[in-house]
Amino acid sequence: MSKIYKTPDVYVEEISSFPPSIAQVETAIPAFVGYTEKAEKNGRSLLNQPTKVHSILDFRDNFGGDYIPKFLLVPKTPQDPSPIRIGNQDFSLQLNTNQRAYLFRAVSDFFSNGGKACYVVSVGTYGEKDQVPISKEGLLGITSSRNSSPKGLKALMDLRKPSILVIPDAVALGSQSTEVYQEMLKHCHDHGNRFSIFDLYNGFEDINQSQGCISEFRNGIGNSNLSLGAAYYPWLDRPENQLSLNFSNLDPKIKLSEILLEENAQEVLNSNLSNEKDLHLGLLNTSPTYKHILKAMGKILKPSPISGAIAGVYSRVDLTRGVWKAPANVALNGFEKPSVSFSTIQQEELNIDPSSGKSINSIRHFQGKGILVWGARTLAGNDNEWRYIPVKRTYLMVRESIHSSLTSFVFEPNDANTWARIRAMVENFLTNLWRDGAFQGIKPDQAFFVRMGLGQTMTSQDIIEGKGIIEIGMALVRPAEFILLKLNLAFQEA
Repeated sequence: MSKIYKTPDVYVEEISSFPPSIAQVETAIPAFVGYTEKAEKNGRSLLNQPTKVHSILDFRDNFGGDYIPKFLLVPKTPQDPSPIRIGNQDFSLQLNTNQRAYLFRAVSDFFSNGGKACYVVSVGTYGEKDQVPISKEGLLGITSSRNSSPKGLKALMDLRKPSILVIPDAVALGSQSTEVYQEMLKHCHDHGNRFSIFDLYNGFEDINQSQGCISEFRNGIGNSNLSLGAAYYPWLDRPENQLSLNFSNLDPKIKLSEILLEENAQEVLNSNLSNEKDLHLGLLNTSPTYKHILKAMGKILKPSPISGAIAGVYSRVDLTRGVWKAPANVALNGFEKPSVSFSTIQQEELNIDPSSGKSINSIRHFQGKGILVWGARTLAGNDNEWRYIPVKRTYLMVRESIHSSLTSFVFEPNDANTWARIRAMVENFLTNLWRDGAFQGIKPDQAFFVRMGLGQTMTSQDIIEGKGIIEIGMALVRPAEFILLKLNLAFQEA
């Protein structure tokens, strides 16, 4: 409606010549759920409160450091090829009960592999505790009280920014991990703008032994919402210097003077060194038994889940290339080697499973290239539409971006002028994505279409009912997963 002027004068009206714009939502921010050393800042509890962190130092300020696992010395086990000789008896190292927590290392891997920011939900703390009591109920936020505030995974439902979901502590639940993964997939479906990354339980075992583990994962993950998640195998071995192992990793009941029997080691122990670092270095220089114990600890602790590092790769690729670029053929930082090596033929069974169709992406080492992510498939490997991670994540990004921007048109007149403005706004957004390489086609009309109008997407009854229906089609770019060569040979003529 034109403004009514009552006083003679010169008036200036600003007329917008461009349609409203759609802002692309962020796709490179994951949310981690798990157990931490602490969960407080400035006296305020952060338990079950989604908290944004921008570095591993920021994480330490809010949530503390890594858990220090404790080992027991037990009589030699049959599966131990290198027992520890103490006196006249052979011993094996064994982790005490509930001694693994993976969240700290996962967040550290995220930042080491290109991540810029993430959200953390601490569901419990292990500071000054001799165990990490990880539970499915704690991770998922299952409580008996109906009036309590959302916890665990449920605390993320009303948060829109995180678009990647990671729960590395789930592998500590063993076969129950797939129950957590099913709930993660359901959460992603209900939320509408989230994608999950999964580790395989026991992903450090040889691929021939792990067939049972792989089958267990495929059977346990279910058949719902598979396009909203991706799994990776195998785990990766960390360098020993990341583990920071020393005598404090032994159960407090074990007395060093009773297991380190070398004369020089006894002298170090009797020297009453108060500094932990000096005592550790002194024992390293004097006790072969101590070195053997640390090596055995490292062998157990080196294999690590990789979901945090994969989230970092997603973030790095999104920020440098775009969410439509496959997060594959990318090097992983901070690891020695894959816990399991396998051939291309063995990888075929992971990549394409004819019976279940649930693809598992491989992590492989290539000479001269390092450790590479060598797969970009969702769990819906047999779905021609959603089998690729970048296709699904690009779709989620476009849907969320358009959906959040169209709320400004709610209660606007449902007429041709409004429809034209919406079409122009969406077309402008998709054109920019096409120019960035998100869609196929040499022209915009080959890359996408946007329809909205009476007789196109709506009927008269739809307009009476207050519905505005927009229809969008996109030719999303798919990864070149298989590169084929055709060679013509010129033979000598007869």
